[in-house]
Amino acid sequence: MNILHNLLNKLLHIGISPTDSETLRLKKISINTVPLLIVPIGLLWSLIYFGLGQYFAASIPMFYAVVSVLSMLNFHKTKNIHFLQKSQMSLILILPFLLMWSLGGFTQSGSIFIWAFVAPVIALIHDKGPKSLYWLYSFVALIILSAIIDPWLVKTMDFHLSNTTVAIFFILNISISLSGIYFLIRYYIQEKDKNADIQLQIKHDALLNNSRELDDNISYLKSYKINIDSNLIVTRTDIDGIITFANDNFYNITGYTADEILGQNHNIVRNPNTPNELFEELWKKILSKKTWHGTLQNRKKDGSTYWVDTTISPILNKDQEIVEFIAIRHDITKLIEHQDELTNLLYIDTCTGLKNRNALIKDIKTDTKLSAILINIDNFSHINNLYGENFGDKVLLEFSTFIYDNFCRDEEMELYRLSGDEFILISSQNNLIEAYEYAQILFDKCSHTSILIDEQEISLNITIGISFEENTQLITTANMAIIAARKESISIKVYSDKLSLNDEYENNLKWIKEIKDAIADDRIIMFYQPIIDNKDPKHRKYEALIRLIDKEGNIITPHFFLEIAKKAKLYKQLTKIVINKVFEAFKDNTYDFSVNITIDDILDEDINQHIIDTLLKYNISERVIFEIVESESINDFDAIERFIIMVKEYGCRISIDDFGTGYSNFEHLMRLQADFIKIDGSIIKEITTNKRSELITSVIVAFAKEMNIQTIGEYVESKEINDKLIELGVNKSQGYYFDKPQASLEKNSYNYKK
Repeated sequence: MNILHNLLNKLLHIGISPTDSETLRLKKISINTVPLLIVPIGLLWSLIYFGLGQYFAASIPMFYAVVSVLSMLNFHKTKNIHFLQKSQMSLILILPFLLMWSLGGFTQSGSIFIWAFVAPVIALIHDKGPKSLYWLYSFVALIILSAIIDPWLVKTMDFHLSNTTVAIFFILNISISLSGIYFLIRYYIQEKDKNADIQLQIKHDALLNNSRELDDNISYLKSYKINIDSNLIVTRTDIDGIITFANDNFYNITGYTADEILGQNHNIVRNPNTPNELFEELWKKILSKKTWHGTLQNRKKDGSTYWVDTTISPILNKDQEIVEFIAIRHDITKLIEHQDELTNLLYIDTCTGLKNRNALIKDIKTDTKLSAILINIDNFSHINNLYGENFGDKVLLEFSTFIYDNFCRDEEMELYRLSGDEFILISSQNNLIEAYEYAQILFDKCSHTSILIDEQEISLNITIGISFEENTQLITTANMAIIAARKESISIKVYSDKLSLNDEYENNLKWIKEIKDAIADDRIIMFYQPIIDNKDPKHRKYEALIRLIDKEGNIITPHFFLEIAKKAKLYKQLTKIVINKVFEAFKDNTYDFSVNITIDDILDEDINQHIIDTLLKYNISERVIFEIVESESINDFDAIERFIIMVKEYGCRISIDDFGTGYSNFEHLMRLQADFIKIDGSIIKEITTNKRSELITSVIVAFAKEMNIQTIGEYVESKEINDKLIELGVNKSQGYYFDKPQASLEKNSYNYKK
């Protein structure tokens, strides 16, 4: 019985795919049931009619059996239910009437037509729409036709069955056909009920699962709210800026209560020093259904101020209409205070109180044409050697005071300390004769004035270089003028193109050819220097550094050719070569690696597309760090932010190079979404000997920790420097103390000694 049951189950499931829906599965089983039920009975009737000598009548159920078997084989192969369904219903509807007519009509075989009723029953199971009625109408039409032709069939029929045989056939046909219809409907109902129970259980399980997920989500939302309330300042306003909600953190920071805030305009916390233009730009953006992000100085209830990094977004309804605004702020007051402290350290010379080289570089980035008078104290090292550095510092202070008091009375002249024994006067006046006369007066006064330090009279000799070149070239060209003055044994020299122009042209042409040949000969190569984790020295990543191999096999650093490559329009080619070679070098290992890119690279759409193509090609984005150099020259922050968002979507990270010199702005750093800050090497080199460098580093580290940014110290050349960085909390170190840049990753020996 088990074998028969398994065989029957397999036959019922012919043509059923695992991907079939429950409804389709039931339809296929119901249509399979028809031939499995009728074919054996049809074969039996065929044998009976054959025995009675009714060969045509015997061929009709035999024909049905053969066609049904072939149809099921086709169904098993194609899984197409429509052919089997239509063929079975058509055969079952027509063949019983044809068989009845062949045996003499209603008189001798009237019960046979009941088999045709299976067709509208199947139609009803498969299609509950009006189309199923067409099969019933067809069944009734065939009965009417049979009744019409029945007298003719009786007259023409020469074969007659006994009344007993007719009665037996009637009982068998009625009982078997109606039983078959009953079992077909019963099986379909049972399967459907079973399917309904299964679906009900599935929905019940899904409901329980959704309930658990809902409980989890509610728990998560409560946790999110607790974290937001404890770390962020959140308010909601209507479209007119009236406050409708404020979280506890807002009340704690501002000192206001809910009664004092709710229903008030948000400008209740506005600082009067904030320009109107900023708020005009803010409202313009959020009313255009965009998010505004920026830094604001707000006012507390007691009148004191606090700084916030602010994001304001519009909330839209289903019709995309603004219904309210939500503002999320992060208190960055301490960071701003750190920035003021760092700015003072960066731009003010601690010995003289004058602005320093960093301030000068920042100040000359202006459209106003400037001139420079560079003052160098001759043989100042002799004073340090004779009297000591403390005495020398006092001399520099007195000398700077002397220049400032005598020559910086008007606002058009500003004095900077450039380096140890160099000072520079920057003026908006560009008259050569006046500048030379000014320098002559300065020289004469200095020559006839002694400086009294600790009862010691010190006479200073100076050499002066004057430049009227482009602002970015003022320092370099004024220094060249001093070199030329000393060669000519004169005290004052004005820079002119004759001093270096021909040599510069010759040098540029040489390097342009060298770069082009190196690109053509594949002599642009990459060196790699490890960056060591200070908590786990065995863990390291690498910075990729470009090198050029000249025709003699010498390794040339980018200092000699990169700027010329930019001027000669070869820089983009070098960038693409670097990206290709670096990704190729790291594709088969697990190291993180950084690639240096400039602001020009980021703003170049062709380079952007090349980066995207390379990220997609190698699929190692999560190990890529783009190190932005020259970040102080960023003007279009929106474009830079778009690039950063783009590469971060691929899993890349961002590092900022040379932080701590130039225009190191904390607000801009936050907009750059940095993952790493590389502290400038000029600070790191002096960190064990210069308190100012140590202070700057500690401020940067404090800021970075607050913003969850990793810090890297570069130019680490000794154990003492590295120990100091670890003491200050710097996360990673890079420099010759560990290893010099190498042409191969395998050659990096990692020379760190505990």
